[in-house]
Amino acid sequence: MLMLFAGGHRMGSTYQYLIGRNALKQLGVRFEPTDNSALSTFHLQKIRKALKVADEDPQTYFLAKAHAAFPEQAKAVLTAKNSRIFLVWRDQKDALVSDFHYAQRKARHVYSDFNDYFARRGRKILTRNCLQQLVWQTVDDERVRAWDYLDLVYEFETSAQQMMDFAGLQNVDLKALKESVSIKKLRQTQNDPEGKFFREGGKQDLLLLKPSSQILEQIDYIVNEQDAAVLASSFERQDFLRTLFIGRESRDAGLRKTLHWWLHNTRQVHFLRLSVLPHFYKLSPRRLDRLMRLNRFD
Repeated sequence: MLMLFAGGHRMGSTYQYLIGRNALKQLGVRFEPTDNSALSTFHLQKIRKALKVADEDPQTYFLAKAHAAFPEQAKAVLTAKNSRIFLVWRDQKDALVSDFHYAQRKARHVYSDFNDYFARRGRKILTRNCLQQLVWQTVDDERVRAWDYLDLVYEFETSAQQMMDFAGLQNVDLKALKESVSIKKLRQTQNDPEGKFFREGGKQDLLLLKPSSQILEQIDYIVNEQDAAVLASSFERQDFLRTLFIGRESRDAGLRKTLHWWLHNTRQVHFLRLSVLPHFYKLSPRRLDRLMRLNRFD
């Protein structure tokens, strides 16, 4: 069976994924990854191929995580017949606050304030998350189920049991499972001692970040948009540089995206991307210039 966690950015999908993974570990159930590079790069043909393999081995659990937002991406991940798609809904403004902190603490971006963050990154994140939720809410399929993020945080036993029932997992020790995905434990087991990725969850307060009235209006406008085509078009306009280099997310892969998939899948490039490039990013002229200008006003 494929267990695919398809929540949006900073919506709680990693937390949900770890609940599922740790439950399998606790039960001693064998599980395998899928083609994570295909899911990360949205190589639609390779996603279909990878999920077909999962269908051919029904005795093995396959785990996958993807921020599938476009209708074409949702359709691709639903090609696996023997699957369970786990979604998680979170207040869009809460997710935006979470990403604001993540981008600076984990991704090491530098912003002068929330308004600067929203102009440079947040608008795109919000647009994609709203698109993702609209697309999946129209899917009527018994293989798909959604949970509320705050229920996972504050009503863990009830929500986790629902997840176990959905995945067909029995006799999971929910108390032990809750401990295994506590913030303290995750920071230990996921090599995140400073909490750059795993922050205290729960309800957030956007107004504490002092967004301008114009930014709040833009946020409300995006959140209230109910036309997925409008959101998809807006996201692609904002993401035009990425599209230029690797192709559109919502279309079958061509040579550019296949090259992107290959680079993502190559072990040496994977090491370079995760371990080497972040150190060079800290020394980038643009980042250093922003740091100097921010320090000047401190």
